[in-house]
Amino acid sequence: MKLILTFDYELFGDGTGDVFDQMIEPTKAILDVCEQQDIKTTIFFEVLEYLKIKEEWENGNKMGYNKNPVQAIDNQIQRAAVFGHDIQLHLHPQWVGASWQEDSWKLNLENWRLGDFSYPGYTIEKLLKEGKNAIEKLVQKVVPDYQCTILRAGGYNIMPSREVYEAMKNVGLQADSSVYPGGYEHGSLSRYDYREVPLIKGIWWGAREDLRNEGNTKEIMEIPVFALPQRRIHKLFNIDKIKFLIFEKEQNISSVSREKIQKRSLGQKLEFLLGKEAFTWDFCLFSTHLHKAFFRYIEHNLLQERKIFVIIGHPKSYKSDRSLKALISLALERKFSFITLKEAYENFVR
Repeated sequence: MKLILTFDYELFGDGTGDVFDQMIEPTKAILDVCEQQDIKTTIFFEVLEYLKIKEEWENGNKMGYNKNPVQAIDNQIQRAAVFGHDIQLHLHPQWVGASWQEDSWKLNLENWRLGDFSYPGYTIEKLLKEGKNAIEKLVQKVVPDYQCTILRAGGYNIMPSREVYEAMKNVGLQADSSVYPGGYEHGSLSRYDYREVPLIKGIWWGAREDLRNEGNTKEIMEIPVFALPQRRIHKLFNIDKIKFLIFEKEQNISSVSREKIQKRSLGQKLEFLLGKEAFTWDFCLFSTHLHKAFFRYIEHNLLQERKIFVIIGHPKSYKSDRSLKALISLALERKFSFITLKEAYENFVR
């Protein structure tokens, strides 16, 4: 069995957060743990956000930073690439047209979803090309033959996928990792429906009309994030997380999570916490108990069906090494090994 550790390298979806606190420091901790075990990860680099920060910094706006955040990002991504980590494209299209006003970023939240992105003077293809080129320009300074070939849509919003599929093909992207089985959102921000995506499929050639389905052409591959239905309380079994979901005291709760709980009564919030939802396998948020539950499900139901499982994380959610170290230990006990998404793609096409 092969496990693929991926993480989304980014600030919060509404533009809040600090590059050093939410990206540089926790990513360093993640990579330190992985490098101790000689594990290569796949880093999904949110490049639109990076380009906006870079533009402001070069125009003399320090954005409250005492140190250069752009140089810190450049150094970290390049060091990761030299070590052998896989650097790939992550896009939150709400950063298109973003501006720094007074003391914070103002984003276009109407463009939250890549699948139905629309902005004057832009196409999805132009967006993907700019992102891919920017990452390649940065990484090729230290790894000359590096190519960016894999996409993850911000917030898993690859749907509707037909235009994204054609744009990916035209710019040279070969695979996507945005879908997760059981996933469903239909709010003002995220909208997708992955409830019919089967658990038994770990990788497939996507259909031109719909990446959720298997197609006849071998152009764009889908490598889904592994997910299982769980009670929300199990993922949030931490008193601080439960408090901010119930009382909304946490300032850095994601926009999608905030949308889910706002305008609910206390009783409705408790009911929400006890309900079930498809959870992506998360190495930053999961308890050891949840990691074990996912391994048990694989061992009891999927060992004969599929060979690879994509795991996700977000440095901005990384509070300690406990969850990641537990995951690695449980995987090694079971003789699972770790590969990158690029390796998974290459192995599949051979």
